[in-house]
Amino acid sequence: HGVVGIDGLKIEALPGEVSGVDVSGGRVGFEPVRDVEALFESPDNRVIAGFGGVAEYGITVRWNKNYLKLVRLLLERRAQFAMFGGIRFGGTITAEDAFALGFDHIALAVGAGKPTVLPIANGLARGVRAASDFLMALQLTGAAKTDSIANMQLRLPVVVIGGGLTAIDTATESLAYYPVQVEKFLTRYDALVAFRAERAAAEAGGREARVLELLDGWGGVTIAYRKRLIDSPSYTLNHEEVEKALEEGIHFDECLSPMAVDVDGRGHARAIRLNRQQHVRDGDGWITLDAIESLPARSVLVAAGTQPNTVLGREYPDCYALDGRYFQAVDEDGAPVTPERIAKPQDVRVLASVRDDGRALSFFGDVHPSFAGNVVKAMASAKQGYPVVSLMLGRIEPASTAANGDFMAGLNRDLRATVHAVNRLTPTILEVVVRAPTAARAFRPGQFYRLQNFETRAPRINGTALAMEGMAITGAWTDPDQGLLGLIVLEMGGSSDICAVLEPGEPVVVMGPTGMPTEIP
Repeated sequence: HGVVGIDGLKIEALPGEVSGVDVSGGRVGFEPVRDVEALFESPDNRVIAGFGGVAEYGITVRWNKNYLKLVRLLLERRAQFAMFGGIRFGGTITAEDAFALGFDHIALAVGAGKPTVLPIANGLARGVRAASDFLMALQLTGAAKTDSIANMQLRLPVVVIGGGLTAIDTATESLAYYPVQVEKFLTRYDALVAFRAERAAAEAGGREARVLELLDGWGGVTIAYRKRLIDSPSYTLNHEEVEKALEEGIHFDECLSPMAVDVDGRGHARAIRLNRQQHVRDGDGWITLDAIESLPARSVLVAAGTQPNTVLGREYPDCYALDGRYFQAVDEDGAPVTPERIAKPQDVRVLASVRDDGRALSFFGDVHPSFAGNVVKAMASAKQGYPVVSLMLGRIEPASTAANGDFMAGLNRDLRATVHAVNRLTPTILEVVVRAPTAARAFRPGQFYRLQNFETRAPRINGTALAMEGMAITGAWTDPDQGLLGLIVLEMGGSSDICAVLEPGEPVVVMGPTGMPTEIP
């Protein structure tokens, strides 16, 4: 089969001589790989390419993410495969659009959706954020890199709420990020001096710098979980990762359930109050004690799970039926079925709908009741579900051929976005004109886009990469016939110059449109 992958966020291009694909999506000759380590990048300076989903954004840097590049090359070097970033399914392209283009099947691997918000006092105060948001922002903006201008503030002490693997990842990443942030953030002068003094003393004494002692002295990172460590999903799923996190200096406080976030005079988190829980002997229940504990916390990261990403079911109820929290499953003939809620079901039910012409739509991972919960189950859903997809494709006459150059050329022409022009309207207002035919045709007044350039193509000044953080941009006008989209960018005080970053012909990420369109008579 020919396969086209699309992702809502940016996917950095690999060099054509490595991937076999140039920046415009065309096929080019690639070089053989004689030493796989020649492809590897330093973990500290590795470009966050975006390929790999939760493996890219959610798993800590202790895992060698260079392996993602190898998985990607096994796909991308094949002529029957193409990949596009910055395409919002349901916005830029819909199911009807995809079938009209000539696709024979749509597989939804859209993952987890909105994070669980704790119903506690000051649960959305400054300094409190979802762990998934923290992890993705850390990776996607490049804030953890010393050469990045991206700014993401994290204050110690940090308290992470939750007991799953996301909580472990969040705790270890926040502990690793804080020293990088301090060394980048010259306004934290006292902390910076302390780091430099310790590093100088360590170098003079021929020892390792005691950075962890400094971090602990400033409050460190604590995971607060409502049950015992041995009850936590992280321990039961992967106790080795918990062990490594504790070795790195993470603290784990058991049997604490969050009550409220206490804030300072500026409305910023300063502590979190928690109820002490007690396990009922010889039972699975828990009781809440009268004991209340307070942990200092200038950052509270909530890793309390997520909801399935079934937003398509709310945006297009006639196309995507829901069964409670998940998409409704059907059999190969389109009749509704109830999947087994186990990770190894006897009958794998991954189809969401079957059209009259036999073309179908399937769903995997967190939006499926059999496979929701973690990335291991998500990968299992793909392994167990692909034979169903192949079976459905074998029943129909293909609408197009992936090897057909015209088909892939049409996708590259319509789905990839490039800068057409940048016009300065006032000292603080820019108009960025982007050529993005599909996005331009899909736009409705009131919707907006996410605009971002690529790190691998960003200008570098004095060792600093001018990679843009994703910005929400208003759509001002469109010319669907020419495939042009006018975006209005407000520069705060004129302090940054988008003109220096975006040049005509440069590829960019334009994700969208999204948001509710405005009804205009």
